[in-house]
Amino acid sequence: MSMKHRAALLALTACSLMVSASVLAATAPAPAPKQLGEFHGWTAYTMSDGKSEICYVVGAPQAQEPAKLKRDAHLLITHRPSDKAFNVVSVEPGPNFAFAKGADVIVAVDKQSFAFFTAADTAWSRDSDTDKAVVTAMSKGKELTVKAKPAKGADISDTYRLAGFGEALGAIDKACKVKR
Repeated sequence: MSMKHRAALLALTACSLMVSASVLAATAPAPAPKQLGEFHGWTAYTMSDGKSEICYVVGAPQAQEPAKLKRDAHLLITHRPSDKAFNVVSVEPGPNFAFAKGADVIVAVDKQSFAFFTAADTAWSRDSDTDKAVVTAMSKGKELTVKAKPAKGADISDTYRLAGFGEALGAIDKACKVKR
């Protein structure tokens, strides 16, 4: 799937989720995520609307540069079996942060680097093969670094320790019945 097609699909998915959320909000309370466990800074969750399951791992960086810039950054790995979407990697740099228009975000696991594209306030890998390669590298790696250029200000760098990631991934794999 090309980057343009993936971005369009993500935008369409986001719009449909917003519409669905507004319809659900009018009729029923939103489903709450269920924590499956916390693994050295990586937390595994699942949630269901009664029809489909979503499983995800979220981690926060242990170090951020520039240190004076306070952001609530996260990296997520998501499985959506009903959409046949697995190992979807996304980087959220935090609220009130805008990526430089058209700039790639570089995600490096140890010495292996991957270029992500940006859509709104999130960076995504370019395709499902890259998602799988990033997750595989994370499972075997020690450290992940995200480097990005903001619309304004100094470049950012976030460093994630990968200890515990494999266990967190195993928890969502089990919850969403993903086989490796």
